[in-house]
Amino acid sequence: MPRSWVPALLGAAVVASAGSAKAFERQWHVGGGLGAATFASGDPSLGPALGVFGAYGLSDMFDARLELTASRHERASGTSVDLYSASAGVAYKIDVIEWIPYVGLLLGYYRQAGEDPTSGDRGALGISTALGIDYALSRSVGLGLQLRYHGGLNDVPTSLTDGSYYTGLLRAEYRWGW
Repeated sequence: MPRSWVPALLGAAVVASAGSAKAFERQWHVGGGLGAATFASGDPSLGPALGVFGAYGLSDMFDARLELTASRHERASGTSVDLYSASAGVAYKIDVIEWIPYVGLLLGYYRQAGEDPTSGDRGALGISTALGIDYALSRSVGLGLQLRYHGGLNDVPTSLTDGSYYTGLLRAEYRWGW
């Protein structure tokens, strides 16, 4: 056998023995997060936030997402305000195996409730943008940080700025189905 064939045979052996690579498309995600939330205005105050979410990998770049979030805020008057949201949307992610940054756009329903009986419960449609990064501890478990801006759609454009709301959550998720 001529020496010039050795590199070609070694290359062929490496290619033939390589395993198949699998990206994260068609993968389900469920998880939750803890963090903080605040309104753009100073009252009500910064408050604790809790979130749960589910997602499905439409491709290795896009996820369909459903996110539920709740937070509680204290007013200067001593009363509290609770904010609940249920949002659905799409996230664009850059899947680089361990670190997965993403941006998302979600549309949802926001409900504000409080201890002040004269205010009543209020609900409205809203939009949110998400900026996050996940770290894959393994193929099935991930940890992440997500920051979201939330704005109302009830009196556009004023409600997008004056009534804006921000959340930051440390999240953990379980993944399956690849």
